[in-house]
Amino acid sequence: MSRTIPVEELARAVAEELESYRQEVTDGVKDSVRQVSRECLAEIRAGSPRKSGRYRRGWRAEVSYESAEDLRITVRNRTSYQLTHLLEHGHVNVLTGGRTEGIPHIRPAEQHAAEKLERRVKVVVKGDG
Repeated sequence: MSRTIPVEELARAVAEELESYRQEVTDGVKDSVRQVSRECLAEIRAGSPRKSGRYRRGWRAEVSYESAEDLRITVRNRTSYQLTHLLEHGHVNVLTGGRTEGIPHIRPAEQHAAEKLERRVKVVVKGDG
């Protein structure tokens, strides 16, 4: 977008354009965070162990904090949060005394989400999307 302005108004025009760019980037990053959190939630649900299905259905993505410039979304299990560490890393079996192998489903989804978010933020900042 090009326009002609007097030299006296250059500082104001630059400030307006920078504010417009900042708002576009902020909105784009927030949209990316929302989308990646939904994808992460779906990936965790798909990889979660299913005995009765209660653990798998308990996953939620909730906004923990939001301001004009910041958005934080937490993915957590509301119904069986006590099991997340045991199922992810394994545990000692009380009945047999043996060890139950873990089923990694949270960490891989978290790593994929971080990579996806990084790629999407780069696109937003460059202005390609």
